[in-house]
Amino acid sequence: MENIPIYMLHDLKHIPDYPLPDGFEFSPLNSEKEGEQWAEITTATSEFPDKNQALIRFSTELASDLNKAKKRIIFLKTTTGRYAGTACAWFGKWNGETIGRLHWVEIMPEFQGHKLGRPLIAETLSLLKQYHDKAYLKTQPRSLAAIHLYLDFGFKPAIHTTEEKRAWNHVFNQLNRD
Repeated sequence: MENIPIYMLHDLKHIPDYPLPDGFEFSPLNSEKEGEQWAEITTATSEFPDKNQALIRFSTELASDLNKAKKRIIFLKTTTGRYAGTACAWFGKWNGETIGRLHWVEIMPEFQGHKLGRPLIAETLSLLKQYHDKAYLKTQPRSLAAIHLYLDFGFKPAIHTTEEKRAWNHVFNQLNRD
């Protein structure tokens, strides 16, 4: 159950505002070369076993349309230029329709716990709202802290199968929610 994909939906009507703490700023992807930083972040957060695999994924999934990537990939940086995190205001098919996708929300381990997740998600959802009326995300039951944040942002579980229903029941039990 820990690794099965589960999905959540958001109507993008109400997006809470969470300002960044002092010392941080958002920056869009400027060039394909910044894929190196994206790969470092996603490897550091254990999304990939090594940087090379992350670079391949960046090239095939995100940088294949660099103009879109430059408008939809956000970096979270310190004001001194260190990369602290990233997120994508991406898109995907949902029930045959192209809608927004909150994708690759990642914060470097050394910056986790510094109140950066909510501002990063809020900024990415605001960017998604410029292109879409609704959005989805994909996660897994073991990502309880992230799911807690997504629920607070107004994402709702999208349940299509009995297995997903069991997974969500497990998640809500773990989070002590109904």
